[in-house]
Formats: sequence, structure tokens, C-alpha cells
Amino acid sequence: MIRKKSLLLLFSLLAAISFPLFSPRAAAADFTQGVAVTGSTATIWFKSNVGTTWVDVHYRLNGGVQQNLRMTYSSANARYEQAVTGVASGNVIQYFFTYNNGTPAYDTATYTYTVGGSTGGGGGSGTGIGSIPASSIPMPSGSGAVSLKVMNGTGGAYPDSQVYWGVIGINPANGAWSYLDLNGNLKPISTALNDAAGHLTKNGQNYANFFYPVSAASWVNLPKITSGRMFLCVGTPCYIKTYNDGFAGPDINNPSDPNLNVYFDFIEFTVDNAGYHGNTTRVDGFGFPIQHRLVNKAGNYDRTVGELESETRSGLFTKYQNEVPTAFKSLATVQAPYRIVAPIHGSFAAGGANANYFAGYSGYNTQDILRCDGSVINASVCAAINRHVYTSSDWNNVSNYYNAAPANYYAKFWHDHSIDRLAYGFAYDDVNGQAAYLEVGDPKGVIIRVGW
Repeated sequence: MIRKKSLLLLFSLLAAISFPLFSPRAAAADFTQGVAVTGSTATIWFKSNVGTTWVDVHYRLNGGVQQNLRMTYSSANARYEQAVTGVASGNVIQYFFTYNNGTPAYDTATYTYTVGGSTGGGGGSGTGIGSIPASSIPMPSGSGAVSLKVMNGTGGAYPDSQVYWGVIGINPANGAWSYLDLNGNLKPISTALNDAAGHLTKNGQNYANFFYPVSAASWVNLPKITSGRMFLCVGTPCYIKTYNDGFAGPDINNPSDPNLNVYFDFIEFTVDNAGYHGNTTRVDGFGFPIQHRLVNKAGNYDRTVGELESETRSGLFTKYQNEVPTAFKSLATVQAPYRIVAPIHGSFAAGGANANYFAGYSGYNTQDILRCDGSVINASVCAAINRHVYTSSDWNNVSNYYNAAPANYYAKFWHDHSIDRLAYGFAYDDVNGQAAYLEVGDPKGVIIRVGW
């Protein structure tokens, strides 16, 4: 197993590459919204409490092409409205608004509504990550802390008692690798933790148990933490060895790793004096859909990234096989049904069937391109090669990405099926503001939704 001694470099790169390149989505917390259904027509509505003179709605029906429309004001209902026709029970509408409040214009969070089901909109009931009103998030305690919630979005496939989470990272107060307990404390990890009371056991080996089911707590206080990683595991906790100076996380390249037959995924974050900085990632693979929402105290930041809530795990496996070129299809079968692996963990590794996939395009080795190391270490160069814009004069035109082979179609797939088309698949697929990255200086709440 590989001992993970520090993720700090990763977060430094994310902060340097991702943050300056896109405008954060904000919300002014001065409106109500929802969806009303009559027959086969769903009406998306927006009611302002301030001086709004125009509202645009951006919506997708069942994950289709995003529609961007100026809403019509209804004097009878005193709200802005947009009709979506031809809907049926079970259809999923994902939407957000752009509206003005005097001179500034704001984008809201992304909401989800299931026709014939429950709303995922702000203030409504339901299991969508947007179903939790920002006002209901408890204020965190302690300087720089943030309130943390993990949601079970498996739709009944697994009860709350079988959806697990565990946080591990560096405590900036003492520099010690630590785990988060339910009381919001960072407890030092150690080699002895593997054999402590309540430890996990698999195949005759003992592992540290710093995991909790969703049912154990509604909200947990997350203090400042460096190089934090939240492991998300469904059906069973993950099996992770801890040491006095680090930990050995799941290694999908190791044929004897105890997590190969565990459904797991993770997010990464740091909480420091500058606020919360975090991201979802598809660098190593895909275990299940994740949504990651960040809300601030001032009420002007409420943003969600991750896979579209309308996507299901089985649906994404099917779409992956249907949408990627032949060379990439085996990435969804080599470790099925547990995950879709990144190219470097599949047939694109040295000795694999596609080990020379990028040969002749840039002059660099395929494995170096996918890892961005060895002969090519510049993030922008790696991104350009993976996106097949390396030989063009404009590396920043997003519409030109992945339009021809050879290209990293694994990374392309996650952009195609993620909120605002933001995702992070290696190598440096986040360059030019394309990362599923959240950052705000006065964090109030972080919500993680485990989909299925």
C-alpha cells in the first residue's frame, strides 16, 4: 500500500490553478422559488423580495441540453415563470437562476425537482442537495470552522446506517495526522489505532475505524484542517491502515487491496484562515455520483458541484459505455461493478493495450501525459494534450476541447455529466477554470450528497 503523507501539494495546485479562473456562483438569499406541475406542464417560478427587474432560468430536463431563457413576469401570481412542457412522472428538472438586484447580477444555487416526487428546491422537502435551506444550516462553532452534513441520496438502495463517511487530514494546530469525531474534534491517528476498540477487520487484517454512518449525526462541526480527505463508503466502511505519520488509503492498483470490492469515493478539502477550499475528483476513478455544496455566512455564496442529480450510478455506467470511444470502454469493466477507473489505472498503463495511445500527437510518453510527470510536467501542456488542443493556437477555448482523437475521453465524460460541466479528471483537467472546485472565505455549511 502507498502511505499518504501529504495532500498539501494537491491543494496548493488547485488553489493556484482553479480559483482565479472562474467567477464564483453567488446567491443573494432574497427570493423564493419552486416548480408547480399541472398535467404535463411544469412551471418553474421565482419570486423576488427585492428590486429584481429580470430573471433568467437555466434548466435541463432529464440531463438534456441546458435551456437558457428570460422568464416572464406573472402579475396574477406576482412572480417570474417559465413553462416546461411535455413532462411526465419521474422526469427530473435541474435548474438555477440568474437575476439582478439593482446593479449586480447573481447566479443562484442549482436545484433539482422530480415530477411526481419531491422538490429539491431551496426551502422545500426532498432528498436533493438543494432541499436544505441555507438558513437552516447551523452556525459552526470555533474560529474558521464549518458545519458539515452528509446526505444519503441512494434512493432507498441503502439505509442511512449503511452509508458511511470518515474524515482524515492534518491538524494545523499541531501538525499531526488526525481523524474527525462526531463531536467535531480532530483526534490523532496512529499505528495503534488499527487495533483499538471498535477496529475493523477484513481478511485477517485489522484497520482503523474512524467511519460513521449518516444515521449517527445530522450535522458535525468541521474545524480547520489541512489536506483533508473525506472517504465515502456504501454498504461497509472503507479499510484504511493508519500510522503515526500518515495513512494507507485505498489503492486500486493493488490486487490485494481490501477496498477493491467496496463501493467508495472521496472528496478533498482544506479549511484554513482563508476559508474553505474543496473539490470533487475523478482523478483516480468513479465510485458513485457525488454532489458537493458550499454555503457561506453572509448569504451571498451557495454553490453546488459534482455529477448532475438527475444521473444515476447505473445510468452513468451505461452512458459511459455508449459515449466513449472503444479504447476507453474497458475502464468501466476492469473493476466492475465497483468503479470506473481512470485511464492510467486501466489499459493505458505501461504494457496495456492502449499504452501508446497518444503516440505521434505530442512527442510525449502516454503515461507521462496521463500522470503529468516524467517528460512533461507543465500543467497547461498536459491539459492541452489531454484535450487535443496542444497543436492549436488557443488552449483556452472550451468549445474546442475533446473534439478529436487522441484525447482523454474519460475526462470529457465527467464534464458532460456534471453540474455546469465542471469536473476534475487528470491530467490537470481543471486548468482554465474547469474544476469542480468550491472556495469561500466565510464558510457556514458544507453538504455532501452520496448518490446512487
